[in-house]
Amino acid sequence: MSAQLQAREKRRLKRFSVRLKVYSQQTDELIGYAENLHTDGMMISSKKPIPSKQELSIWFGATKEEKRLNRIFLRSYKVWESFTDTKDRLYYSGLHFVSPSEKTLDKIQSLLYDVNN
Repeated sequence: MSAQLQAREKRRLKRFSVRLKVYSQQTDELIGYAENLHTDGMMISSKKPIPSKQELSIWFGATKEEKRLNRIFLRSYKVWESFTDTKDRLYYSGLHFVSPSEKTLDKIQSLLYDVNN
């Protein structure tokens, strides 16, 4: 068996595959797309790098046209980044959620249930 196949998963939380638009709370500008999600954080792909060493206020879980009540508002912090070597470079970032409330965690769980069923 190759070394790659023998590598063990080191993540402690299961990731759920999603395709959600992620927006800035300050500007409502599209930041990128969540590609996987769990209650502690998400992986996001974007056309611009996510800033390092600063808190990022984001929302997701609804479209801009839907009511604000359906949106999930969070503060996050980038913990890792990688990027493609293609001409139209894509950036992948791991975002950790900063102190989400129980209500917010419940909304994420409901969203994950809806997306995966």
